[in-house]
Amino acid sequence: MRPGRRNAVLCIMIPAVAALLAIGCSSSFTSGLPDHVRTVEVQLFQNKTMYYSTEAWITRSIIDRINADPRIQVVSRNGDGLITGEILSVQRSTLRETTTNEPGTVQITITAEFSFYDNVRRRYLIEDMTVTSSGTGRSPGIYEPTLGGSSEEGERGAAAQLAAEIVRRTVGMW
Repeated sequence: MRPGRRNAVLCIMIPAVAALLAIGCSSSFTSGLPDHVRTVEVQLFQNKTMYYSTEAWITRSIIDRINADPRIQVVSRNGDGLITGEILSVQRSTLRETTTNEPGTVQITITAEFSFYDNVRRRYLIEDMTVTSSGTGRSPGIYEPTLGGSSEEGERGAAAQLAAEIVRRTVGMW
């Protein structure tokens, strides 16, 4: 290739590569939501279990997590997006027993199904996705009754963990 032609190619290629890099970098710092979704309504989750109040904890946790993101606002009605869901199950598993066969460490796992509806474009972006709170070690959802931990503490921790997963899959998925 002649030197003049090589310089012309470089003059075109360098700005093109720089532009592509800028687009890629800027997209990692902006919201993953479609541009037209700036507000989200979060309806109270339905509860198909006998564990009451769990639906309120999950819904509140979702709202709190979304409100922590300045790119999107939670509204009480008529949002650009709508998150709905239902709690399918709440399970308690004994991870460790004491020497007297009492539960020493208990994990609460919540399974829910949720949807994210785009009210502007009138279509589901996520429909009936099943998510589960889970964790190991000293994760939310785990409590120790022998050390004064309560079932409510475990349920709230599992609800917060489930809410984090739902927000990650909705607000942060695009």
